[in-house]
Amino acid sequence: MEVRTNTRVVMTGRILLLSVIVSLITACYDSGKVIVPLSGIHPSEHTLLAITPDFAIKAIGDTLNKSYPQLRTGKVFPLTGILRVDGKAYRFIGGDSLRIHPVAPLANDSLGWTGKYSYLFPGQGWNQKEYDDSSWSEGGSAFGPVAGKYPVHTEWGTEHIYVRRHISVNDKDALKGHKVYIRYICDDQMKLYCNGYYCFGKNFTPKVKCQQLSDEAVAQIHNGDNVLAVYGRNTGGPALLDFGLYVENKTYSDADTAILKQMDVQATQTHYVFQCGDVELQLDFVSPSLSEKWNMKGWPVGFLSYQVRTEAQQQQNIEILFDVDTEWISGSSETDSWVENGWKIVKSDSLYLSTIVDGTQISSDSGHIVLSQKLYAGNENRGVLLLGYEEGRILQYEGENLLPLWNKDGKREIKELLKSVGDRYLEIRDELDKLDAKWNIKLMQTGDKLFAGQMLLSYRDFTSSHRFVSSSEYPLFCFGDTLGNVWEAYESFPSLLTFNRVDWMKGLLNPIFEYCKNPYYTKKYPPYDMGLYPIVNKQEKLEACSEEAAANMLMMTAVVVETEKDFSYAALHWELLCLWADFLQDRMNKEGHFSDELLDKYDKQVKCVLGLMAFRKLVQMRKVYG
Repeated sequence: MEVRTNTRVVMTGRILLLSVIVSLITACYDSGKVIVPLSGIHPSEHTLLAITPDFAIKAIGDTLNKSYPQLRTGKVFPLTGILRVDGKAYRFIGGDSLRIHPVAPLANDSLGWTGKYSYLFPGQGWNQKEYDDSSWSEGGSAFGPVAGKYPVHTEWGTEHIYVRRHISVNDKDALKGHKVYIRYICDDQMKLYCNGYYCFGKNFTPKVKCQQLSDEAVAQIHNGDNVLAVYGRNTGGPALLDFGLYVENKTYSDADTAILKQMDVQATQTHYVFQCGDVELQLDFVSPSLSEKWNMKGWPVGFLSYQVRTEAQQQQNIEILFDVDTEWISGSSETDSWVENGWKIVKSDSLYLSTIVDGTQISSDSGHIVLSQKLYAGNENRGVLLLGYEEGRILQYEGENLLPLWNKDGKREIKELLKSVGDRYLEIRDELDKLDAKWNIKLMQTGDKLFAGQMLLSYRDFTSSHRFVSSSEYPLFCFGDTLGNVWEAYESFPSLLTFNRVDWMKGLLNPIFEYCKNPYYTKKYPPYDMGLYPIVNKQEKLEACSEEAAANMLMMTAVVVETEKDFSYAALHWELLCLWADFLQDRMNKEGHFSDELLDKYDKQVKCVLGLMAFRKLVQMRKVYG
C-alpha cells in the first residue's frame, strides 16, 4: 500500500478546517420549487446511481451514449436507451457496439471458461490452430492473483504465460455484416492471435476493454474449432489475463446518436439534456438513499426520471425504450414479471426493474428485458424507470448476522421499496433539488471549485460503496468492502462533514469502538481493519499503521464532538480514547522504536502529534460540552 504523507496531512487540515466551515456557512433556498444552479462539474467518470456496493452504476466519459455505463465492480452494465420520435430512433444511453453478445464470454461475464496454459515457452507454432496442446496444463479463467475483485481461477505468478482457448463456431455466416470484438483485460502485456493470425498487442489495461477485429482477422474464423492464443507478460506486481470473443447485434443499428446539450452533476443527482431531432429529452438520475426527509439511507433503489419537450405544432408519436441485457449481467435469461399497485415489476436474478402501468410495455426475450412507454400529454410527457438490487450475502459480525438497515426485521422485500419510491418519485426529486441547491451554494462559497467537485463526487461515492446495517448494540454501522477500515473512514470524513452526515460518521466509528471493547482484543491501539465483507473475522493489518489508526480515531471523534457541540459520544468511549492517547504518548517517548512499516520515523511522529492534539482538544471540549 503506497502512503503519501503530505496528502494525509493536507486531508487532516481539511477535516479540521471543515469543522469550522460547517458552523460558519449556511445556505438559504426557497421552500417552493427550486432552480438548482449548475455545478459546472464535468467528471470523466462518476456514480450515476448509488444503489448498493455490488450494483452502483457509474457513467464513463462526458456523455451516456459513447459507451455503456459500468458497475462499481468494473463490469459493464449493458443498458441501452432509445427515444423514437415519429418512428425515428435516437440512442441516448449505450455505446456504438450495440447489444454485443458473447460467442465466447469473459470470465467476468460468465461462470468462467477453461483453457490450456504454459508458463514456459512452448516452442514455435504454439499460436497455430493445428498445434498439439494436449500436454499443456488446463485451468479455469481468469489467470492472475486468486485474491482480488476480478474472478480468477488459475494462479499466474510468473513473468510469462501462454494461453490457448478453443472456441466452437457453428455458423460463420452469422458474423457477416457484423462487427466482431475481442474483450480483454491484461496486466501488464498481451499479444493475441486468432488461428495463428496476429490480431493485436496491448499494454496494461486495468479495466475490461473492447477491441474490434479487422476484416482480415475475422476472415480467419471458420466453422468448427477455432483457437484464440494469447501470450501474456507480467513486468511487476500482480498479473491478470482474460479475453473473449463477441459479436455485434444490430437490433438498434437504425438509431442515430442523440446530441448531448447539457450535463450537470450535483450532490444527489445527475442531469442530462439530449436533443433528439426536434424533441428535447431530459434525464435525471436520482439516488433516493441520499434523501434526508424520507429516511431512506441504505435503500438499494435508484431511479431514472425522464421528460420530453417539443416545439412541434402537432402531437408527435414519442416512445421511450430501455433495453437491459440480463444474461450479460447475471448469466441468466430467466425473468419473472407482475403488476402490483399500478406498477409493472420485472425481476431477473437479483435485479429489479419497474415502470408505471399506464402506457408501458415490458417484454423479455433472449436474455433481454425491454421496457417501453408512450409519452403524451396524458402522462405529461414524462415517466420513471426504477432499479433495485438485492445483495444475497449477509454480513456477519461478532457471531451476529446483521441485516440491511432497510430490512432489519427481515420481513421487507425490494418490491416494497420500489413501489414506495415510485409512488413519490416526484416529491423525492423535488426534495433532492432543494438539497442540491443548498449544498451547491455552500460549496461554491468556499471559492475552491476543485474541492467542491471532490466533495460532490465523494459524497455519492460513499453511499455507493458502503452498506448500512444495525446491530443489537448500535443503531447504525457503515461498512465498506474492507470492514471497519480506519483509513477509509478517515478519507470519508471530509465529505460527510461537508454534508452534515454526522450519523454516517458515527456509523463508521461505531463498529471499531465496539470491536475494541471486546475482552479478547487486548491491543492498546485500534485495528487497521476487521476483515473483508461479508465476515468480520480478522485484521488484515493488525500490527501495521498502529500510530496512524490511533491518531485517526482520536481526530475523527474530536470532529464528531465539535460538530455536535455535545460530548456524549466521546464519553461513551472515553476509556478507549484515553488508552489510545497513552499509546501515542508512549510512542513519542520511545523515538527510536519506530519501525519502517508504511511511514518513516518522522512521519509517524507527525501522526502521533496530530492524534495527541486531537485528544487535547477532546479534553478541552469535555469541560465545555460534557
